[in-house]
Amino acid sequence: MTDQPAWGVALPGDLPARETVALAREAEALGYDNVWVNDDRLQRDPIALLSAIAGATTRVVLGPGVTNPYTRHPALLASAVATLDELSGGRAVLGLGTGGTGHRPLGIRREAPAAALREAVAVARGLLAGEEVTLDGRVVRTDAARLDFAPVRADVPIYVGARGPRVLEVAGEVADGVIVGNLATAEGWSYATARIARGAARAGRRLEDVRLVAWFYCCVADDPGAALDAIRPMVATSLATSRPILGELGVELPGRYADAMEAHGWSLERAAVTAAGKLLPEDVLRRFGLAGTPEQCRAALARLLAAFPEIAQVVIVPYAPPGGGGVRETLARFHAEIASRTEVRRPGARAGSP
Repeated sequence: MTDQPAWGVALPGDLPARETVALAREAEALGYDNVWVNDDRLQRDPIALLSAIAGATTRVVLGPGVTNPYTRHPALLASAVATLDELSGGRAVLGLGTGGTGHRPLGIRREAPAAALREAVAVARGLLAGEEVTLDGRVVRTDAARLDFAPVRADVPIYVGARGPRVLEVAGEVADGVIVGNLATAEGWSYATARIARGAARAGRRLEDVRLVAWFYCCVADDPGAALDAIRPMVATSLATSRPILGELGVELPGRYADAMEAHGWSLERAAVTAAGKLLPEDVLRRFGLAGTPEQCRAALARLLAAFPEIAQVVIVPYAPPGGGGVRETLARFHAEIASRTEVRRPGARAGSP
């Protein structure tokens, strides 16, 4: 059959709070199905933003995209997402990852990420189901924890954001859905789905039983160079955090980029990734992001969805082209000129958002 994936937007936490809520409301009006809010460093709080968005929208599915079990205890996350589910009338999801760099200012060590995610999912799922949960894990610990209220739904979907091999396998084993971040080619998705499928098999599941989410840095503009420039710092960050798996992705670290990052001690601070991002060639940018003219973006997305019709949701992190009309321009143009013109031929696969 031929249909469309669900379309989502991920909003960063560095925008003014009222603007974020307004963007979410506009995304719903444009026809997006999901709104995610980033949780990184000490930016605006995603749970507070999502609560405000719940009151400003009526249809879109809402969730942190993604939070982590290091800076936020999974029991408190279960309480927060259950509250969000109540406020939104059953529209919440929980997105979990291993954390970016937000743990460093707090003096938190990001240890055993695969184990941390497995334990976090177990705790959150048990509490959302109304159970009492005791766990003495490597990272997560609870002692007879139980929510002090009854969640609206016992089966709030839990998504895990992953790119590394071990976390992808754990995600395939324990999560309802897997967010594959910033891999924009069939080669990248072959790497990711092989590991998700391996984890799913350990749980007696198939790849088709896991909701797959493709997550991209995105900029749409008539000037393809300007669109690519908009995502350079983010792709530079993705390359730095993906160094252990670049060989498996068929990507060679560009020498000039590596020299620039080395000069900054491989720091992920904005100045470092902005400088290094300017040195990335176009082919690398297109492997880790979706940027260009509407025709270029539509063609790249069509190739990926044709190769992987199992993708149930496409999420963009919208960026404004230099001198362009702001994030709203990318949000509107992506939906009107790309999403609405994209269809997927699915061999009986399940599509859509939770």
